[in-house]
Amino acid sequence: MAKTHAYVLDDGEVVSQKYMDRYAIKQDSDGGSKKIPSDRFKTAYGEYGLIQPLYNPEALAELLEMNTHHYRSVKTKARDIAGLGWYLEAADEVENPSEEQRKVANDFLKNPNPLLTLSEINDQVMVDFEATGDGYHEVIRNKDQELVGIEHIPSHTMRRHKDMDRYVQIRGSERVWFKRFGLEQDVHYQTGEYFKLGELDESERANEVLHIRNYTSRSDYYGIPDIMPALGAVLGDRERQEYNISFFDNHAIPAYAVTVSGAELDEDTEKQIQKFFQQDVKKSNHSTLVLTAKKAEGDMSEEPIEFNFQALSTDTKEASFRMFRQDNRDEVLSAHGVPPYRAGITVEGQLGGSSASEATEIYKQSIVKPKQELLENRINRFLLQEGLGVTDWVFRFKQIDTRDVDKEINRLDKLFSMGAYSPNMVLMDMGKEPLEDPNMDRHFVNGRPLDASNEEVQAIMRSMKDLHEKLIKTATKG
Repeated sequence: MAKTHAYVLDDGEVVSQKYMDRYAIKQDSDGGSKKIPSDRFKTAYGEYGLIQPLYNPEALAELLEMNTHHYRSVKTKARDIAGLGWYLEAADEVENPSEEQRKVANDFLKNPNPLLTLSEINDQVMVDFEATGDGYHEVIRNKDQELVGIEHIPSHTMRRHKDMDRYVQIRGSERVWFKRFGLEQDVHYQTGEYFKLGELDESERANEVLHIRNYTSRSDYYGIPDIMPALGAVLGDRERQEYNISFFDNHAIPAYAVTVSGAELDEDTEKQIQKFFQQDVKKSNHSTLVLTAKKAEGDMSEEPIEFNFQALSTDTKEASFRMFRQDNRDEVLSAHGVPPYRAGITVEGQLGGSSASEATEIYKQSIVKPKQELLENRINRFLLQEGLGVTDWVFRFKQIDTRDVDKEINRLDKLFSMGAYSPNMVLMDMGKEPLEDPNMDRHFVNGRPLDASNEEVQAIMRSMKDLHEKLIKTATKG
């Protein structure tokens, strides 16, 4: 029976079966490190009374660098939740909202940081939220306890105290304490010690923290990221990637198996095969290889000496890896609730259209909107109401626009023509500011205003014509 003694690789290298056996054993016993990054807080939990998270936040943060689909999903969700812009609207049941309060809110929210915009800060907080399950805003006050700014604190550097009122950030050898927003006590930023409110100087007191977490029933202190149920898919895809890289780095994929019948493959013959594939074949596609071999000493059999070069197919393994990767990708996207095309993935056989719009609407309503409301409520309750005293206005994030423009125009045109919508109602439905002209609040049927005399109709039509001309000039100006 023919025995495989060596493999000829794509790069022309000849590797003996003994080496392959040793390599396989090495991979089984001495593979790449699988250890989780060490927790920089491990000596601080008992010493400072901190609560250890369910999962190491630093390891969770590193997952972003391990999987393309996880990274893209986290970035997409953070942008869709907090990165599309924001606006202020009058609070419900407030008939005459204070313009002074609106100015106070706008002045703070438009300039919360000397280097970053509010959208950038919120986007960073939500990236942490999606990657580790927790997000942190640092709230800064001046010596008079007035809000003057906000910062983002990387979640993997933060831990919560067991009293639920204090937090610690550790970076390198530096340690800084923070307190829960609105806590009626001062905390020393270096020691974490409690003092009466106002007792500490501005340079000594800890800043406040707004903490949002992705709820899990397993912890009262921290959240967990959406990716956790699909952690196996992330790690499995990483193993697939490392296997392929390792195999390529260690002599690539075997292209041929060399079998010898009736003789042993000696060192000289192995060198001939190596030279043929590394040099001769590269020089000419018509090179001829002449091999000689002799029977092993004491071998008296009459079996002829034969060489056989057989190409090794890797199609099945590669196809399995492709299917494995696709399954992992789908599981990651499912855990995040992100439609494939929003994560930059084109799925064969899916043409988009109404299906894509429906998927986006489901994603918007079930994933994006609830998390927008979570962050909006924190900003409204703590920053605007408690921090700035703004009660007449509420903060809102802009949402993904999933509307079909042509269908929307047809819908509004029908509502206007049948008298259900006034011109101002059409504008507001489109997200535009209403106009102050009183005729813009009238309802029309087939172009004629309701509840108006003939004289009034003529005056209104002239007014609407003049208004139309002004709108055309404004739209075409410049």
